[in-house]
This record gives sequence, C-alpha cells and structure tokens, in this order.
Amino acid sequence: MAAVKKVTLTVEPSTSPDVVGYKLYMEVTPNPVTYSSQVFDLGNNTTVDLSTLLGMTTTDGVYNLGITAVDDAGNESSFSLIDNVPLDFLAPDAPGVITITRS
Repeated sequence: MAAVKKVTLTVEPSTSPDVVGYKLYMEVTPNPVTYSSQVFDLGNNTTVDLSTLLGMTTTDGVYNLGITAVDDAGNESSFSLIDNVPLDFLAPDAPGVITITRS
C-alpha cells in the first residue's frame, strides 16, 4: 500500500448556535463551486484530512473548494471558498525489480 502525504483542511466554525454540521463542495478549476457540485458531508468536523476523505475518489488536479454550515432545519449557509487548491493523492509507481548481487 502506498503512503500519501496528509492534506488537512481547517475551517473556523460558524458562529450560529443551531449549526449541526458542515459540507465540502468541490469542482475542478476553473469551474465555480455551486450547490450542485460534488459534495462531502463533514459531520460536525471543522478539521478534516482531505487525503483520507478524497483520496480514493478524486483524481490529481487543481480544485475550487467551498464549505457550508448546515443548521438543525437543514438550511445551508453561503460558501466559504478557497480556489485553485492543488491536490495530489496519487503515489508514484514502485521502483522496478530489486536485484541483489554478491561478490
């Protein structure tokens, strides 16, 4: 199994008292993030390891990300955005055949 470098995303919590969770939306740059973009439910976490969350489903590239807060009625906030995030979760191929030579 390859080892992929950890990429951590941290967002300041919403100040609204009825927030029950957060969602991460993403689009390949230059596409803007919308409520129709690919979405990941973050639960109540404001810090997530993107390599674990996205590593198995996301190809390497540059992405626009948006985070929303969700309240107990299911309403979503506007986006907190970060654009042009380079993500690289693909480890290189392993080296070739190993040879041991004894002299």
